[in-house]
Amino acid sequence: MPPKLSSIDQHIIEAAERAIARERAKQRAEAGETSPTSEEHDAIAHSRAVMQSWEYRQTKASENSSPAAQDEVAAEEEPPRPATVEHEEPKRAEAPVFVAEEEDEVLDQSDQEHYAAHAPAASHPFEPEEDPSVNHEEEPATAQEPIAADTETAAEATAGKHDPMRITNDIEADKYAAINSLHEGDDRNQHPSRKVAAPEMPEEEMEDEDAREIEPKERSPRVKVPSDPASVASAYLDAFFSELQRCGVTDFVISPGSRSTGLAMKAFERFKSVYVDVDERGAAFLALGIAKAKRRPVGVICTSGTAVGNWMPAVLEAESSRVPLLLLSSDRPPRLQGVGAPQTCDQLKMFGDHVKKFVQMPLPSGDDATLDFVHQTALDACIAAHGMVPGAASCDGGPVHINFPFDEPLVPARKVVPDRVSSLPPTVVPGQGLLSRDAKGIFGVFHGKHTVAVCGEGTCNNDEDVAIMLQFAHKRHIPLLADPLAGLRGVKDPYVIDNYDTVCGGTDIPRVDCLIRFGRWPVSKRLFQAMQEAQPTQIVVDVRDPRDYSASTDLFVHTLPVVFAQAMIDLPTAQGASRAHVEEWLTANAQASDHIDMVYRLPGGDQFEGAYIDKMFELIPDDSLLFCASSMSIRAVDTFYRKNGKRLRVLCNRGLNGIDGTISTAVGAAQEYDQTTLLIGDLAFLHDVNALSLQNEMHIRLSRGDGPMPSIVIVLLNNNGGAIFDMLSQKSTEDYFGRLFLTPQNIDVKHLAQGFGITYRRVETVHDFRRNYEQLLGNPGISIIDVSLPLAGVKDRYSVYWR
Repeated sequence: MPPKLSSIDQHIIEAAERAIARERAKQRAEAGETSPTSEEHDAIAHSRAVMQSWEYRQTKASENSSPAAQDEVAAEEEPPRPATVEHEEPKRAEAPVFVAEEEDEVLDQSDQEHYAAHAPAASHPFEPEEDPSVNHEEEPATAQEPIAADTETAAEATAGKHDPMRITNDIEADKYAAINSLHEGDDRNQHPSRKVAAPEMPEEEMEDEDAREIEPKERSPRVKVPSDPASVASAYLDAFFSELQRCGVTDFVISPGSRSTGLAMKAFERFKSVYVDVDERGAAFLALGIAKAKRRPVGVICTSGTAVGNWMPAVLEAESSRVPLLLLSSDRPPRLQGVGAPQTCDQLKMFGDHVKKFVQMPLPSGDDATLDFVHQTALDACIAAHGMVPGAASCDGGPVHINFPFDEPLVPARKVVPDRVSSLPPTVVPGQGLLSRDAKGIFGVFHGKHTVAVCGEGTCNNDEDVAIMLQFAHKRHIPLLADPLAGLRGVKDPYVIDNYDTVCGGTDIPRVDCLIRFGRWPVSKRLFQAMQEAQPTQIVVDVRDPRDYSASTDLFVHTLPVVFAQAMIDLPTAQGASRAHVEEWLTANAQASDHIDMVYRLPGGDQFEGAYIDKMFELIPDDSLLFCASSMSIRAVDTFYRKNGKRLRVLCNRGLNGIDGTISTAVGAAQEYDQTTLLIGDLAFLHDVNALSLQNEMHIRLSRGDGPMPSIVIVLLNNNGGAIFDMLSQKSTEDYFGRLFLTPQNIDVKHLAQGFGITYRRVETVHDFRRNYEQLLGNPGISIIDVSLPLAGVKDRYSVYWR
């Protein structure tokens, strides 16, 4: 049986061994040691033969330029191949005494052409070692006089003798020669799949390809990136952050860490509005607050490992509240994954489906393809975070997670390439209208019926939205039941029903046949229960999905609330819903307002949360921000925040109704306002008390000139426990209730505030609250008003105002 052919891998290994033998022979000769071994001698002779033959072929090719002459020469020089070559075991090249024509036994014409394409560069010529067994006088002149590059000096040529890159080139050359010689004489080698050399495009086709390539005039010319790691990382990160700038991103929250050095330094270099928070959990909520207030994506940066996991609560809130966040996590390189490297875990899709988009970035590289990908990834991230309607709160935004692996060195260079320049905006958002026939069909559903519009969080984002919604209400005779987060309670308009929660606590609720819901359900549980009992036809208007946990949606209109309202306004008819029904709601709302006014006339006002909140709304400045904690705080605001003509922005983390990160979120949102009031209970306060350290961060920003220091007054409703459970089904006289649910606390908030350098005031009467609140308004930084309240009996205190 004929011997089995060697594998391609074996030939590659042999080629590498020959290159290594050559290098060892050189080192031995220079050190004055013994002459090379026979194996090294064979490798040197083989490499010299290949180079001589290649140079000879190049010379012959230039002399015989015509195709006919080349065919004639090839026919004369090519020796017959043995008929049994297909079944013979290929052997290592021996060390024959060469004339140039003998090389044809090693490489045929196609192999030589391929070798020529992969030969070492002329600037690093092969310099053979002295070999006593070779007669140098008989060697061709081309082997004695290697050609150096025109621009290379003698010193540079000498220094390049032991260049590792040259050794690599030698190995690569032998590898290709071995692969081709393996298939020499094999008819299967004629199939295109057997060819090793990559096909080259004909010159005519190359010219056509160049002609079809169009470069936008506004794009900056490509600039070659230096090859050192710091410059490569700089170009890579600059490509990403420059695109974020073009998309309108202005703010970053950074938590310190080593692996995230490049991200942090580039964000700090490019963006003036940078915040530092050592607690990753609080940092994500800080960014959440900034994004809520600005209605655009905010970046968050942290190091690898558990730091990324601390973002999860804020990610969940951003997902549910549709807040745009750009989560930029750093990671270890692939070679350190799954091998026990410190601070390393699987960060791929760490947040699962809770983010709108996840991208695993490649390691930094300066090639054009990678930089183009980085640019596009930044643009895609901003588009996904913004959603369908950039600038609209609670519509279609959300968090996006991008994971960056970095290897050492971690410090990037300063900007090494200019940013791309484009005269075009990153995106254009077309108007989202309703077709006339669709608007007429929707109008027919509520025409002449007892109809209300329930306005949830984010219904109105600006004064223009408010004006359109009021025009819709008046023209189509539809009262607006306005959640405190809907943006409508700042206007004194009769069609704005601000006391619906109190109305729904009574027994004389006006009948509802048709309900139009904008966005998510409001805070009021009583409203939800009343509508579930009434079972009206429900039209839900939302830009993404119904968010209907009652499964009561009859018609879903996929658009913005103001677009829906404008379409109803534009219908060519003066008719609408029932006028008499509007009067019923206006009367009920006025009576509920009078009932709430009793808060000052009933005894025990100094022991009731509502009295303090009502006074707060009387004193709160116009054009300021009110941030509410979940739990009892937002419920109290729903009851006691009545339309007063003040232009207030009211925000709350109502996506998941959690108490996580409330102070951090409020401080973030406060950066957009001169004055912010945070209404919060003691458990939510303690849950995020480390956020008080942001007082120092705001001082640093002020000293650096990065922005003014806002005034933030925390109104702490302190009942030393979880009073809300007194209103829930868990309430009991058993011992477990106080131990597991009321959870009494004993925290000295005064000393806690002093530790963070924060102004502190404790009050026990509404009068003292008024005096201290007025004094602290406008005070730069964070201040705390600690309102002392009883833990038990909260349900009885509120029941008077909830009927």
